[in-house]
Amino acid sequence: MDELGEKGYQKCILDDWVGALAIWDEAIKRFPKEKRFYNNRALCYFHRKEYMRALADARYMTSHFPEYIRGHFREGEVLCAMGSHEEAYKCYQRALKLNPSCTEALNELAEVQIQMLCKKGYSRYQAGRAMELADDLKGAESILHAGLISSRDSEKYFSEDEDTVQAPTPDLPPSADLREDPTNPKKCCTLWVGNITEKMTDQQVANCFKKFGEVKSAKHCAERFCAFVNFAHHESATKAMVALQGKDLAGNKKVILRWPDKLIYGK
Repeated sequence: MDELGEKGYQKCILDDWVGALAIWDEAIKRFPKEKRFYNNRALCYFHRKEYMRALADARYMTSHFPEYIRGHFREGEVLCAMGSHEEAYKCYQRALKLNPSCTEALNELAEVQIQMLCKKGYSRYQAGRAMELADDLKGAESILHAGLISSRDSEKYFSEDEDTVQAPTPDLPPSADLREDPTNPKKCCTLWVGNITEKMTDQQVANCFKKFGEVKSAKHCAERFCAFVNFAHHESATKAMVALQGKDLAGNKKVILRWPDKLIYGK
């Protein structure tokens, strides 16, 4: 079983999703009760944009292994890619019931809530700012409905003089600098990395950070010009922030590293 897992993992590192799928298919035939293989196969389908097949594997996991957090997370990820943000929201909530401190689920829940608010006609800036101020999605909707946050033209833009992606500075609370505090006061294991303008795979992002410690996962959000890196230990995340803040990284100019808002502000 371990040998099959290693072979599949090596295929995934090379972005050989077809080759990896063949291995996971064989692994599932031989070990039909091994939930990790269904998760890995769903991930391959996801990367190939075969969302219905990925969703089938994810839902198999949630029905047969309901205590397995990756099943709920994977279902949410696929539904979000399909535009079903309300359903994805419920999946991430289930994942957080199993593990309230799961950084990946916290990050994805924050994003899907912003997408749900954007569907109602609000800008990303308005949605994100409302979520910072509110305790939950309902509270954020109330703030927006009351017109307490003005619209901004764009959350991100390209400077005419450089390739660096910048963002308008919202009126953040005085404690906002905690997001870039290199002492890592909340002992966060997750880093938000901004100004990622180059095309990168999740694995390439992970490779940029693994020298600082074990990387559990990495996700590149191309449409948002950022990435999330989840370390196994908070000390590794601290080292990465200290070493890379404001530096060029894999062709990306002056990256910005922050601790995720959800983990700093507890919202």
